Amino acid sequence: MMLRNAARKTFVPLAVLLCAMAVAAAAQEQGGGTLDERLKAKDAELQKLREEISAERRKIEEVERKEKDIAGYLAKLDREEKLTRRLLAGISEKEEMLVQQVERLRQDLDYSEKVFDSRRVTLAKRLREMYKSGPQYAWQELLQANDFSDLLQRYKFLAAIAERDANLVEEVRQQKTTIARREANLTESLAQATSARREKERELARLKANERKRTKSLVELKTSKTGHQKRIEQLARAERDLLAIIEAFEKERTAGAPEAWEASAGKDFPALKGRMNPPVEGKRVRGFGESKHPEFGTVTFNPGVDIEARAGSPVRAVARGKVEYASLLPGFGNCIIVAHGQGYYTLYAHTAKIFVKKDAMVNAGDVIAEAGGAAAEAGNAFHFEIRKSKKALDPAEWLGR
Repeated sequence: MMLRNAARKTFVPLAVLLCAMAVAAAAQEQGGGTLDERLKAKDAELQKLREEISAERRKIEEVERKEKDIAGYLAKLDREEKLTRRLLAGISEKEEMLVQQVERLRQDLDYSEKVFDSRRVTLAKRLREMYKSGPQYAWQELLQANDFSDLLQRYKFLAAIAERDANLVEEVRQQKTTIARREANLTESLAQATSARREKERELARLKANERKRTKSLVELKTSKTGHQKRIEQLARAERDLLAIIEAFEKERTAGAPEAWEASAGKDFPALKGRMNPPVEGKRVRGFGESKHPEFGTVTFNPGVDIEARAGSPVRAVARGKVEYASLLPGFGNCIIVAHGQGYYTLYAHTAKIFVKKDAMVNAGDVIAEAGGAAAEAGNAFHFEIRKSKKALDPAEWLGR
């Protein structure tokens, strides 16, 4: 009876601990498989990105060894930057998962240590009882039996005690092994987290180096006639790409029923003409329409307005709408396109940082980006456009000041 009570007192709190750990583990594994499975999937995704980035960097190195086609070189740098930013985002997600894994492993280790301590206390108590009662021999217990039935009961009881003692010793050994294994897993996860942080630091340094390369290449592009002509061709391609994007937006808009926000926003936007707040503070350095290069005599058309803004200046949405595009766009750098309903769009190009994502809803005055960065250093001012479907409108007629 005493042995049964001791066993019950030992195992009940352990059962409670086990249930608590199971509930915690189930909560961590909700949505998208277990943490280990999600880490494995994220590692595969990151490895694929690393291979794409390596291939792009080999192409860049090959171009650097030869006479550079600057426009093509810039396109490769843009491609590498886009991939690198995806890699950095993936590494950040992996870091978060590793933090969760480390926390789970610490909980597992804490649980194992509690089980080990409990088993060790029980074993120590049993050893003390055996020491106090002195040496006991099975044959002595069996000889005290009153009859054969009593003999069998004594034999079964002695066998059960021996089995329980052996199991207790084995459990203590197993828990020591479990603790050692979980400590090793924890050390490995901490090492992976450190490795992820270091990789992130290396890729951030690489991004800064690429910004310097892009700045230098853009300066070279602007100081040569050939480069200037290529720049015109690049702008023409960028304009065609932009028109194709807006055309796709228009097809999608006209194909289905308008969203709830479009009706009111589409009516409000035309009313802003002549009193619209500028998207960023700064000097307007180039207006809407055609302009002739003073040295090369080439004529180019600016479908918007260029504003020389201080680095770090906030770029704000000029009206309520929905973000349809927020990413790199060849010829426009970091670019945001906002739909305002009834076929009205505004474009914010050559920004340093983008703060909104596709499909986000924005209001007039919301900060959506930051001016400056490599594009500004190379002479690409912040660029702003207003369009009605694919037609470019003169921002000077819309901006109030």
